[in-house]
Amino acid sequence: MKNKRTIITAIVAFIAIIVIIAVVELTSKKDTAMKTNTQTATNNASVESNSGDKVGFSAASGIYAEEFSLELTVPSGYDEIYYTTDGSDPATSDTAILYTGALQIKDRSGDENVVSAVTPNIYCGNFNEVTDDGEHFNCKIDAPSDDAVDKCTSIRAVAKNSDGTCSLESNAVYFIGTMEDHIQGYAESVAAYGMDLAVISISVDYDDLFDYETGIYVKGVNFDNNLAAYLLEESWMNGETARQIDGNYDQKGREWEREVGFTMLEVAEDGTTTEVLSHNCGIRIQGNYSRNDLQKGLRLYARTDYGAKNFEYALFGEDYLNDAGEVMNKFDSFVLRAGGNTAFSAKFNDTYWQSMVGDLDVDAKHSRPAILYINGEYFGLYVMEEDFSDDFFEDVHGVNKDNVVAYKGDAEQYAIGYKLDEGEIPDGEDVSYYFTDVLNFINENGTCESDEVYKEFCTMVDPNSCMDYFAIESWIDNKWDWPGKNWTMWKVVTPEGEEVDSSNPYNDGRWRFVVYDVEFGGFQGKSDAYTNTIKEDNYKTYGLLDMDTTNPSVRCFAFLMTNATFRQEFYARLNSLTDEYFEETAAKEQLQMFSDAYSPLYPQFFERYPGAGEVSDAEGSISNIYDFLTYRKDNVQDMIDYCEKILGD
Repeated sequence: MKNKRTIITAIVAFIAIIVIIAVVELTSKKDTAMKTNTQTATNNASVESNSGDKVGFSAASGIYAEEFSLELTVPSGYDEIYYTTDGSDPATSDTAILYTGALQIKDRSGDENVVSAVTPNIYCGNFNEVTDDGEHFNCKIDAPSDDAVDKCTSIRAVAKNSDGTCSLESNAVYFIGTMEDHIQGYAESVAAYGMDLAVISISVDYDDLFDYETGIYVKGVNFDNNLAAYLLEESWMNGETARQIDGNYDQKGREWEREVGFTMLEVAEDGTTTEVLSHNCGIRIQGNYSRNDLQKGLRLYARTDYGAKNFEYALFGEDYLNDAGEVMNKFDSFVLRAGGNTAFSAKFNDTYWQSMVGDLDVDAKHSRPAILYINGEYFGLYVMEEDFSDDFFEDVHGVNKDNVVAYKGDAEQYAIGYKLDEGEIPDGEDVSYYFTDVLNFINENGTCESDEVYKEFCTMVDPNSCMDYFAIESWIDNKWDWPGKNWTMWKVVTPEGEEVDSSNPYNDGRWRFVVYDVEFGGFQGKSDAYTNTIKEDNYKTYGLLDMDTTNPSVRCFAFLMTNATFRQEFYARLNSLTDEYFEETAAKEQLQMFSDAYSPLYPQFFERYPGAGEVSDAEGSISNIYDFLTYRKDNVQDMIDYCEKILGD
């Protein structure tokens, strides 16, 4: 009996050992599988994205080596899930699909274009020619081929109840293969820029972009109506006329903002991807003249209405600090800039110049390269940058955004030459209301020669900000559409009775300047280097020194330049730009860094927009800036001599 119990005990022990071995082996296999999945996903984000009140995804957004099954999870309190892969709103779209089982995420290489298949004829105002009947336009650019447009899978999903109530929306984007399969040159770009590449996925209802009546990306009904009105007054037009006629894409305001699904990934040099943001937001067309371009800029807005009050992430790196020394990790809006006047050349001209002046007494934007996908289709290379707004001034300088007023210059669009861009005009006052004190002071005094007058004027306008701003613009020869356009002056206006935080210097009520849209700096290369910008800015008889102007920014500068002390400081600033901020060797190294970061991404971009430009155009633009830097330093003194000739004793 004892032997029998011993045998049974041995058998049980043996079985236990087998079970333990099996469990260990199973656990090992599970761990291996999890590691393999992590390597396959090359993703740093949490796999489970369910926040509790949103649909959960079994895999995080990012790059996966092979096709896989994606499971969606219903949040507590909801009955079922609806999703879309065509960009439409899953809560309301006729194409929304009831989730009944795992989705197969596939390689979409070679899939037919949808948003990229739209003919440029309906949304592009440049590259146009007049039709034979003389009453319409044709765009000379064709849509790209299917193979020229990279594809990924974008998903929008909501949970629903039987009463129709919906959860917040969830968004995800998936790439199959390697990152190099999708974005050629990304690794070289990341290595050069020293920051992961931003990849933005926007999922949007097709009609919100391309509908004739309401689409924000097209010429649309507004263009046709304005063209008809134009033809009643004019009997002749050419291809450029199409750029002068407002379309749907020129409309502004909340009415022309559309809600979209938004996901942002960061791609590291080794191809790993991290989802850093994912929620709905609003988009509008961004820019001025460039709104009618083949590739348009976009402004993105975070709003509580869409699910998130801010884009809560250090979009431009942990090194970007505000005046209080805090990391800038909260943005109400930001811009995907197509490049403005250099959209189909180097793209980065504007942000290149801005990157070197951040330590001066002007505001400039931070930026980084970005790739945009719309509804799972590659939409091109962009410059992702900050948005100058009242929120910017509050977040960076610590002022109350409700007290910020800012004017923006555009002599082509506004009869008075500018508009109030931030703040409100009191009832019964005209648009120049906040400039009244400054302009009256200039008119009453005529010149700023007296130190007493100069001192008083400096309580209205920050002389260092004005000095640095005009020194930068003059040194880089940004003269083609400036200063008639692309100037901004801002200040804080504290309401009567409200306590002022005098410890913050930006609450002093003085006008200050910001630098933006400077892509024409050094644009023509060596010939620009010889230009006396202060004299030959094609603005007035005496250029930037002409007091006979209605441009408030130029009037402030010209007035200050009549003071000998200010002039000498301005000359010193011009020379410091030569010797320090735009010092030839350092500036060329910065140019090379930008070139190395953007150039690897050019071939895919130009293939996406066939006929709009070539890599050689971008290289030529970069070469022009290089030549400008070579010769500019030897011609700065000409501007100083000219000022002394006009204003000196």
